[in-house]
Amino acid sequence: MGTGLNQGFHLADYTIFVGVLGISLSIGLYHAVTGGRQRTTKEFLMADRRMKTVPVALSILVSFVSGILVLGTPAEMYTHGTQLFMRTVGYCVACVLSGLLFVPLFFYLKVTSSFEYLEQRYDSKVLKLIGTTSMLIGNMFYMGLVIYAPATALEAATGFNVWASVVASGVIATIYTALGGLKAVIWTDVFQAGVMVTGMLVIVIKGVIEVGGLERMWNINKEGGRLIFFNFDPDPTQRLSFWSAVFGGTFSTLSIFGIGQTSVQRFCTLPTLAQAKRAVYLNIPFLIIVNILSSLVGLVIYAHYADVKCDPLRSKAINNANQLVPYYVIDVLNVPGLPGAFLAVLFSGALSSLSSSLNSAVAVTWQDILRYFFTETSERNRALINKFLVVFYGLLGISMAFIARLLGGHVLWASLSFAGATMGPTLGIFLLGALVPFANSKGAICGILVSSGFSLWLSIGAFVVRPHRSTLPTSTEGCSSQFNASEFTENFRENLTQFFSGNLSQFGHKQLSLESSTKMNLVDFSGTSDGTASGLGRSAHSSEIHSFLGLTKMYEISFLWYCAIGCLMAMLIGTFVSLITKSEGERKTDPHLLIPVFYHICCCLPKHKREKMLRTKFIRSGLSETSGKEHQSNLDLKADGLPIDIASAKDEDLAEQDSGFKDDKLSTSVESVETTNTINTNF
Repeated sequence: MGTGLNQGFHLADYTIFVGVLGISLSIGLYHAVTGGRQRTTKEFLMADRRMKTVPVALSILVSFVSGILVLGTPAEMYTHGTQLFMRTVGYCVACVLSGLLFVPLFFYLKVTSSFEYLEQRYDSKVLKLIGTTSMLIGNMFYMGLVIYAPATALEAATGFNVWASVVASGVIATIYTALGGLKAVIWTDVFQAGVMVTGMLVIVIKGVIEVGGLERMWNINKEGGRLIFFNFDPDPTQRLSFWSAVFGGTFSTLSIFGIGQTSVQRFCTLPTLAQAKRAVYLNIPFLIIVNILSSLVGLVIYAHYADVKCDPLRSKAINNANQLVPYYVIDVLNVPGLPGAFLAVLFSGALSSLSSSLNSAVAVTWQDILRYFFTETSERNRALINKFLVVFYGLLGISMAFIARLLGGHVLWASLSFAGATMGPTLGIFLLGALVPFANSKGAICGILVSSGFSLWLSIGAFVVRPHRSTLPTSTEGCSSQFNASEFTENFRENLTQFFSGNLSQFGHKQLSLESSTKMNLVDFSGTSDGTASGLGRSAHSSEIHSFLGLTKMYEISFLWYCAIGCLMAMLIGTFVSLITKSEGERKTDPHLLIPVFYHICCCLPKHKREKMLRTKFIRSGLSETSGKEHQSNLDLKADGLPIDIASAKDEDLAEQDSGFKDDKLSTSVESVETTNTINTNF
């Protein structure tokens, strides 16, 4: 065990922690008083579409990497081994597919909300509102979750007051998002990405040194059966396998990097397609680094407690696997600066995810719903309305965190179940529209509703039945001589309490048992790095075995398959319904709303062969051969990443302002497509 059990929170810890919060807030203040001062909706929501590649890439990364992942991935490595690490392969595949297929699709539509595509493609406001509503509901739950999950883990393992944590992270993120807009969010994300990577790297390095070196750490994990990478069992009821990790990771990440509002909004802030693609592709090495570091944290923690033969989970020192990292930092690495650095890592994850969710929710709410009611409002007042929306959603997120605190795991389980149930089907209707030219709104609506219902039923069933999910073995032989957990944390708890109550000069002592501080049943996210619902409500050391017969066998399906199942079901149902409801009078699909799959697949063919194939495709779709040539020409220009023609961009901005954000039902006629081509060929 660590030797510095009574060291408490040092000045270095306070400095690091407060410094991170202060810098995050100051970035928002800086962008509130510089540049255009966030006086237009275009600047506030889209950063004037003039951002740089690397900051946008890092912002996309940390929007995906929350405090839940920082806590959940090490817990997964500790309790179930490294099989989930193979999701990294799926992450990389999804980034490639997103950059190749979805980035060009969204970039040249110049969307603010990704759901604008649904209205253009299916000519249906109803479908757009279904997507918008599901996103906002899921986002509302998620905002509360990213504040609440790290707060509960910190409270249980270190005594960090959960109310102070929730309010501090919620208020700070809301302030800098409301003041600085998307620019502030992106640049704050860049800073917080550095904090998170540095913090995890310090923990890994210090932990490896404590355990006796990298080789010894690796050997302990090998002996403990933690190094599991290639379980090729095709059984979908296996909790984790190579196939579920890779394919499940691909689908779930594609729904985030490819069509997720947070990602789409960010890569559309870049001036050229080449930069937008590069921002997505840069996440491949970024994700690999983050996943390696977070996995190593879990392996280091296991190596230490396996070496001393005292599992803090089985010894009841902590109640939940997601408390492992903060407990380990205070127990073993309690040297001046490290506890504060870890708090900074967790808060950075919470702040980055929360601010991204706030900005995305505001963009969708304004672009898809509210702008139609403020057609005569000045541009400055529209921007002000968006800022008030940030405050509204910020308060809503804090409220959801408090509700989760009061009601326990059920609210968290409901939020994750809803997110999991809608993520796959939403991806499905985007792919349906982009890949199936004859798909219509009837098919898409049926597809998303039926598949969402099925996915939600699957999530509910898995939660109620709770299929057997045993953990890997650990030892408690060395726990008899260890200190009591409540004695370990009492001084540290008091220091934190005094700090946040403003009494830095008086550090008292207070008896507070770990059990009394965590009376509510904390939710275990160790089942997955992103808090998927299948890991909820189960103890990390559960050994209960269930027998499954008939229909309940479906509830054993791994949570990693949920997104893929929802996506494929939505596409199949949508295709079938579109076929049987197709009418002769339906308009032809605008080729700019389709993904030219064969053009990309056959990239090794000579150019004239691909041109012929593309022209044939559009002729069969009922469009002219000229349109096919123009679209192929646009694809070549897109690949060059040429900047927007200044005059065309200016005309586009003037047209947008002149419309006053009126009810601009998006025309998809061939005539409007030809007009759009004039602008697109300038890229």
